[in-house]
Amino acid sequence: MSEAILFDRDQVERLDDLGERPKRLRGGKLLWVDVDRHSEQDAHKVAQAFGLDSTTRDCLADSKERAVFKDHGRYIHVTTYAPDKGDDEGELIALECVVGENWVVTAHDEPIPVLEEFASRVSGSGDTGSLDGPGFLAALLEWVLGSYSAAFERIEQRLEEFDIEAMRGDAEGSDDIERLIEMRKQVGKLRRALAAHRSALVSLTHPELEALGDNDSGERFASLLSRFESTVQEARDAREAIVGSFDVLIARGGHRTNEIMKVLTLTSVILLPGALIAGVMGMNFKVGLFEEPMLFWAVLAVIVLIAPVTIALAKLWRWV
Repeated sequence: MSEAILFDRDQVERLDDLGERPKRLRGGKLLWVDVDRHSEQDAHKVAQAFGLDSTTRDCLADSKERAVFKDHGRYIHVTTYAPDKGDDEGELIALECVVGENWVVTAHDEPIPVLEEFASRVSGSGDTGSLDGPGFLAALLEWVLGSYSAAFERIEQRLEEFDIEAMRGDAEGSDDIERLIEMRKQVGKLRRALAAHRSALVSLTHPELEALGDNDSGERFASLLSRFESTVQEARDAREAIVGSFDVLIARGGHRTNEIMKVLTLTSVILLPGALIAGVMGMNFKVGLFEEPMLFWAVLAVIVLIAPVTIALAKLWRWV
């Protein structure tokens, strides 16, 4: 069944049924209802209790695949998508939030850490009178933006590990390029999901929204809009970091190519003089020099000595 929690300043009460809620929510009271999506009837019951329209009711039962912001006058409906903290594939968690002045209704498929923090107040103590509907929504959106920042931070950490492997020469060519492609696709997916929240945050900065009701709420959401722009910049930074990692990979490939060419060049320097000497000595002319058998061994010794002398000179001049 749906979970209903009534906050009243320093008192917190769990309600076994929505029928137990106060008829009027005034002052420091805040009613939070978390819909159980395993039961479709619960979404309809909650929608009926708070007078929600059919579109909102359907979203409470099953989220659409896009961010939503709607001002219904008496309440506002926001659908957000946040990255799953334990998922490296960029999967998104849908969260529905319907906010009135002193009541909030939420619905989601996966556990939401920030909601668990609110629920933990049931067993704690302290003044919760400052928590109203707009405050609840602001804290929720702050968590959503924080989850995107954490996702981009995880990607940058993976890129840092990737760069270290590439610089050490542990990269594996096409496999590492595929890793970068997957991370680039993940960043793009997260950036698009994040950008879809822009219109909702801009709308929330308007103090004339009836469900929010005052200038303080507008200022609160204006700071969230600024945080949103910073998070978008983090998405751009992550995208540029992937391009930088690709450059590191290419540079490492060029370095390996240079090392190979250096070995091949040194090998050529070692073998070519010997080949030249062998070619000259093998010319078909009758010269008295060829009548000395010991000269064969002398020429062979010279050819053999060319290799260590060449390597010694290359190390002396720091070519290798």
